[in-house]
Amino acid sequence: MSSKGTEKTLQKLKKSVEDGNYYEAHQMYRTVARRYTKQEKYRDVIELVHSGAVSLMKAKQSGSGSDLAMYMIETYKLANTPVTEESLDRVAELLELYPSDEPGRKPFINNAMNWSQKNGDNEMGDAELHNFVGTIQYYEGNYGEAEKHLLFGTEESAQLLGDLEYDWSVKETSITKGVFIARAVMQLLAMKNIHYANLAFAAFAKRLDAAEKIGAVPYKPAPADDHINIPIYKDSLINFSQLLILTAQRDGADHFRSLKSKYSPAWSKENGFDFDEALSDFGLVFFNIQKPRNQGNVLQDLMSNLFGGPAPANAGGSRRVTGPSSTGTELD
Repeated sequence: MSSKGTEKTLQKLKKSVEDGNYYEAHQMYRTVARRYTKQEKYRDVIELVHSGAVSLMKAKQSGSGSDLAMYMIETYKLANTPVTEESLDRVAELLELYPSDEPGRKPFINNAMNWSQKNGDNEMGDAELHNFVGTIQYYEGNYGEAEKHLLFGTEESAQLLGDLEYDWSVKETSITKGVFIARAVMQLLAMKNIHYANLAFAAFAKRLDAAEKIGAVPYKPAPADDHINIPIYKDSLINFSQLLILTAQRDGADHFRSLKSKYSPAWSKENGFDFDEALSDFGLVFFNIQKPRNQGNVLQDLMSNLFGGPAPANAGGSRRVTGPSSTGTELD
């Protein structure tokens, strides 16, 4: 609840924006916010600059609005504002108002994620915030940036990630579809998130044409279980992704080694993603198979790319993948 003084100031500044006095209003928002900050009235600062950012964004003054939005996040950090429904809603409201081409949007997203890492329950950043950002960027067709966030999101994010990988694979017609889903599955499994990997793969597979399936193959979920039939696809890396998820759900270190050996001709290091490194992470996480010395870490690479590291140039745009045909594969 804002004080009477703050409410009066808000009304005055909103009126200034409505009258088209954008520069004057922007400067006044900052002046009053600085005064409140010195007095450590952080709640009033947040309410003030959030309101100003919303008003200026709606008036198509995205540069000034973005400046106040960033001020809000910096105040979140200064006040150690916890990640709550209320604090996230403010961030989400501003993100919805940001034009996609506003230069300040990406720094705002990065700073909001950094705040949620330090003041929330998830060291990767708040999952709902990742989902919100990833969803926005997915529908804008910014698949590379969307993928980074959806990997750290919610169940809804995982399902959308499967759709994203399919849409991306259709767009990049010179690249086999399996590359896209394999990359997503391996990154989710590197975080030991079998459930999300399953959701992403199922959403991706649902989009495939019936002609892309070439039959079924028997598989034993566990040694004492009966065989089940799993679909087999023309694209070897789609099969690989499916089998890798299944292998993660059983005591299957030997099966993992066999799978890695069989499908290794189907990938190479492309555009900053290293399949061998990802599989080494998988082997360590699920079967305690030690990694080669001097090898990196997929999760660290993800974090670097997401929170300040350089994004791969033309991610996904120049991959070339060939692989063995997928016939007669049985893991039992």
